[in-house]
Amino acid sequence: MRVLQIVPRLPPPEEGVGSYALCLEQALAVHGISTHFLTPEEGGLARRMEEAEADAVLLHYANYGYQRRGCPFWLPGALRRSRARRRVTVFHEVYATGPPWRSSFWTQPFQRRIAAAVARTSDALITSLDLYVRRIGPAASPEKTWVTPVFSTVGEPREVPPLSSRARRMVIFGGRGARGRAYGEMRRDLADACRALAVEEIVDVGPPLEQPVESVDGVPVRQRDILPAAEVGALLCDSLAGFVAYPELFLPKSTIFAAYCAHGVLPVQAWRRRSPAGGAAPVWSGGDPQEAASAALAWYGGHSLERQVERFRELLAA
Repeated sequence: MRVLQIVPRLPPPEEGVGSYALCLEQALAVHGISTHFLTPEEGGLARRMEEAEADAVLLHYANYGYQRRGCPFWLPGALRRSRARRRVTVFHEVYATGPPWRSSFWTQPFQRRIAAAVARTSDALITSLDLYVRRIGPAASPEKTWVTPVFSTVGEPREVPPLSSRARRMVIFGGRGARGRAYGEMRRDLADACRALAVEEIVDVGPPLEQPVESVDGVPVRQRDILPAAEVGALLCDSLAGFVAYPELFLPKSTIFAAYCAHGVLPVQAWRRRSPAGGAAPVWSGGDPQEAASAALAWYGGHSLERQVERFRELLAA
């Protein structure tokens, strides 16, 4: 079976959607499914989508990756005209929101219609949040929509050491935005967590920040830049905790959070406002660290890549 994966871009540099697609390619290959990638970077993406020979198309929908204002009007038609027998779409995003002085306020109606058209053209939909199902609307019917948290894009270790054997280290991993928030508006939360967990060092993994951070409340920060997935995984397996500055309700779509959970790291989350209803993903709230880390690992085990790939295979081959 041959699958055509459409993705905004592939690493390098490292980024969530492209890394997700590459991990999925490797997992599908174990089941005898080959993947060919198409990205907008080469130009003529609509034409190449329509002409490519494949049994199934797997579209990774992140609208700003296909058009600068997040309005790829051509995409539903190109997907419909593809030669593939099956069309499956992973909605990593649906549409953006914002105040009237932001362009997203004015483009949102168009983004909504394009997302709904892509959903109607698809035989199956995959997304990480119930919120996205509601945003897509009636086109995301229950019989063709699968909601599941994302998997780790830096591996899934077979054995996870207990926290007691790990360095008293806090990892801050990901893109500039999430890491910048950790050292900026969420800095007090980060400092409080380091103090409560007796953290001795913070290791920063990702592209260089505009303003490098040397320490947080006396805890030194060691910069590691972008690392290969295997090195990130090894670092996580020897670290006590991982910090993520991200809304609690959106954690199921965070590959950073997934990586922490998959490696048995204590996940520490902070945001401007805590959701009164809580979130679906387990985070540390000040109790026993090992109990919280084990709960996060067990939660992740229910939707690991190893488990998800079988469902992807079924949807692509149906």
